[in-house]
Amino acid sequence: MGPAEKLKFCRTCQKRKLDPATGIVCSLTDKKPEFEEFCNDYQIDQAEADRLVALERAAVEEEQQGGMFAPEKKGIKKGMLGGIAMMAIAVVWFVVGWYAGYIYYYPPILFCIGLYALIKGTITGNVGGEKK
Repeated sequence: MGPAEKLKFCRTCQKRKLDPATGIVCSLTDKKPEFEEFCNDYQIDQAEADRLVALERAAVEEEQQGGMFAPEKKGIKKGMLGGIAMMAIAVVWFVVGWYAGYIYYYPPILFCIGLYALIKGTITGNVGGEKK
């Protein structure tokens, strides 16, 4: 069991303690978890376990639903390249519609969202997408 799995296990233990310098530690030893497969002193904190399950479930549901402006949100997460792509799509959409005799209202909005993504990506240094 790796350190990440051990800490996930410890997050739902009643004997966990938060040390500002090292993070979650055992209140019995004041150290990071040292067990291999199972901790003999583990006591489940049911309220915390339920809270973590609810947070994970909400994150999965939000990702699946996407909601309004889901493609735009994904483009913003792609940083500078996503912003440039959105602006290019907006310009092509607007020009093709204009030549066909239509003025669509959404391409200027999409262009502004792309410009926002470009600026945000430039400021944060996010060139090709956020790292997970």
